[in-house]
Amino acid sequence: MKTFTLLSLFAILAPACTVGAPEEGESTQGLTGADSAACNTYNGLQPTKASLAVAMANELQRWEPLVDLVTVYVSGTGDMLQLSAAGIKRCSEVGSSCANTKALLNLQYTDVNQVIDQNLFNATAYRGGLTSGLTRQRDHTNNLKMNNPGAIPAPHKLTKVGGPTNLGIGACGPHWLFKPTNLNGSTYTKPANLANNLYVFSHPFNEFIAFTVTNGNVAVDPIDGDNSTPTTTSGSCPTYELDRVYNPTNTLLSKCCVTVGAKNGALVALPRAAGYLGCKAGAVPTR
Repeated sequence: MKTFTLLSLFAILAPACTVGAPEEGESTQGLTGADSAACNTYNGLQPTKASLAVAMANELQRWEPLVDLVTVYVSGTGDMLQLSAAGIKRCSEVGSSCANTKALLNLQYTDVNQVIDQNLFNATAYRGGLTSGLTRQRDHTNNLKMNNPGAIPAPHKLTKVGGPTNLGIGACGPHWLFKPTNLNGSTYTKPANLANNLYVFSHPFNEFIAFTVTNGNVAVDPIDGDNSTPTTTSGSCPTYELDRVYNPTNTLLSKCCVTVGAKNGALVALPRAAGYLGCKAGAVPTR
């Protein structure tokens, strides 16, 4: 995938891979490498959208955003995207609590900005991007209905078959791979069509989606740590991309970390986003 040089954000994001100068004995093993620093995150909006696409593929086992997502008004916050009644029903049908999907959606709450540097991730920008993205998805789908109905994705089921793994295509990070099948389990003959259900996540302009079809599987590439906890060395103080990590078991809560800006801190619970921890500069680790 083609990448381009950042302007003002590059100086902020580049340390996500170099982490400034951590103290002796500290580690940066929570990171994926230099690839993501070469991609514009737009205040964390783009990689988080890609992570949401992966979470929905994992937990709802489909990409049907116009069915599974809905814009709701939340007092004190405004319009935000949440799982629809159909989406919640789908979670139940496939035996999932959809915890990762819900956590990623709850990153829209402004309270998150109390912990995370808004230059890395801005909840308000994320909220606006998701709600406008659902409108964009609806417009794109309506256009296909009128002009190219053969490109509309057929009902499907997605099953994780790999990832995160480096496909060697120069994307922003490792891909997650999913095998699409028809609802009866038969071969899904047009996997490329599934890209047309990713416009809510800013496809094809989101470098972190990097949708590709390989051996009949479809793949997208969110940052490390949004859909599973990165592997770290025991006793180290890692740096996590966008200064956050998805850790629903809270095994990392209150442990030391180093922010992307090379400041020592500790992992604290992100407000409202259950399962997420943020690296808060200056917080004192107790574990």
